Amino acid sequence: MKLRVVPLVKLVSAILAILVLLGVKQLSAIWAEKTANRLAPPPTLPVKVDLPSYDIKVLKRHVRSRLPLYRVHFQQAAEQYGLSWTLLAAQGYQESHWNRKARSPTGVRGLMMLTKTTAASLGVTNRLDPVQSIRGGAKYLAKLRGRLPKDIQRPDRTFIALAAYNVGMGHVKDARTLAVRQGKDPNRWPDLRTVLPLLTDKRYYKTLRYGYARGHETVHYVKRIRAYLSLLERPI
Repeated sequence: MKLRVVPLVKLVSAILAILVLLGVKQLSAIWAEKTANRLAPPPTLPVKVDLPSYDIKVLKRHVRSRLPLYRVHFQQAAEQYGLSWTLLAAQGYQESHWNRKARSPTGVRGLMMLTKTTAASLGVTNRLDPVQSIRGGAKYLAKLRGRLPKDIQRPDRTFIALAAYNVGMGHVKDARTLAVRQGKDPNRWPDLRTVLPLLTDKRYYKTLRYGYARGHETVHYVKRIRAYLSLLERPI
């Protein structure tokens, strides 16, 4: 009897040990997963979304009601000119809130708010035609990006091109000149955005080729586009 009991006890002990071991491993796996989830950094955005809650609410509404009308056109134009369609859509939203009939007292019109002269140079015959406007805006942004010095890298290259779309390439050149004078890097957007507002200051713009410009508005323009881009690239 003892010869039979001892092996049985050992067998039961071995089974219990295995079960305990499996249980420990399972608990360890569960604990590790929970710990990893807790320690993992939250999803990050390309830029801090510093927008009033009301603006975000309006954007969400327009994403549902307006963006579907133009999404394919943003995608096609972006592909044609080597851009991100969400970037182009974010810019279009900043320009007109995706309103194809948008008009400004300064004379710019359409979804991408092109001037008459710029539209003509891009082959846009009807600025209120959203397809033409989106294609023209994409072509213009790509053209501006291509005119920048080769040593300006992305993403700074894109942000500076957006600034040129808003304020004009001449004023961007002035801002780059001013950045150099102040010992800053003219090829980096973080440096350039600190000097653009100085283009409203007579002490500075009088010494520059293209003169006065509302550079602070351009900084705001690029900041908003980046915020909209961040929101468009995640579920909202």
